Amino acid sequence: IFVSFERRMKCGVGMCGHCMISGLYVCKDGPVFRYDKVKGVHE
Repeated sequence: IFVSFERRMKCGVGMCGHCMISGLYVCKDGPVFRYDKVKGVHE
């Protein structure tokens, strides 16, 4: 199972940290994640 996170991205390369959710960068690591890797993630 895969999930998709949406966050407003400013830089798109992980420099600003604006898209970070619980230590994951949506712009670098995602936006699609395996469910078992993000099931405990909270905004």
